[in-house]
Amino acid sequence: MNNRDLTIDLLEQLPPWYREVLDYQEICRTEQEEFDSLAREINAVGDNFFFQTMDLSAVEMWENIFGIVPNPETEDLAFRRFRIQNRVSSRPPYTMAFLYQKLDEIIGPGNWTVRMDYANYTLYIESSAENQLYAGELYITFGKIKPAHIVYINTPLLQSGLTLSETISVALTQWNYRLGNWALYSAPFRTTYQEEVIKVPSTPSIQPVLLSGVASFVSGDVVSARLNGTTLVSAITKTVSGNILTVTYDVPDTQVSEITRVELLDKNGNPLTATDVYVPVGNDGIQMKHTIPVYEDGPSYPIIDGNVVKY
Repeated sequence: MNNRDLTIDLLEQLPPWYREVLDYQEICRTEQEEFDSLAREINAVGDNFFFQTMDLSAVEMWENIFGIVPNPETEDLAFRRFRIQNRVSSRPPYTMAFLYQKLDEIIGPGNWTVRMDYANYTLYIESSAENQLYAGELYITFGKIKPAHIVYINTPLLQSGLTLSETISVALTQWNYRLGNWALYSAPFRTTYQEEVIKVPSTPSIQPVLLSGVASFVSGDVVSARLNGTTLVSAITKTVSGNILTVTYDVPDTQVSEITRVELLDKNGNPLTATDVYVPVGNDGIQMKHTIPVYEDGPSYPIIDGNVVKY
């Protein structure tokens, strides 16, 4: 809400001949500070009626009501406001539509996917791993609303890609010698003039078989993952579908409590990819997922059955 203008210059309210007296100037200055403090408190009362504008003291009061222990080092005031609003608004009935609404509110529209494994009573929610602070709140929210027999697995997604491009150029070559007239070292044997580009990288030319082949080649290089610079994960699963390489692996809660850096390694332990993330690991563990598409310079299109699929 808009703050009310409660600023009043007290000295200006006195008759002009009082304003020149030093004692009255000091009295008004002291009282002015009290009036300014009162104005801030009045505006704060109005702001604290709304989760989006409440101050730190109001946030701490609501956190105490819900039994939330905040971490000021990683959680800013905006997130703490959002978390309280989410807890207040989580009311039955709980349906898949309600879950999708919560995913839009917490993670953002278009930034998540849901896959339900009905046979194993497991629900997978996939979202970006670069900021999992809100995913931690989703874990708590879903733990409150899900049926007891459904297992929830958070799948943080890391996506990076390889871009290929092709340039074709031609150059005019002039031979400086003719048969029978060759003065050794007087000039180069031939002179190549400035090249002319006849195909620029923005013009598509690379075929799906090359993109798929590069994805398969990269798959052969990836042999393990490393978490937080120290924890090695050797049990990884790699799949190549068209031009997209997907690497997945499970991280139990007994291995790490949170993930701050993720790397994919080759057989010699050299990092092939490295990403700083924040991923809290819940009691049921998580499944990490890397996708590495290989595409030509320009829009990224997946390849299915050897054909480029454009949206």
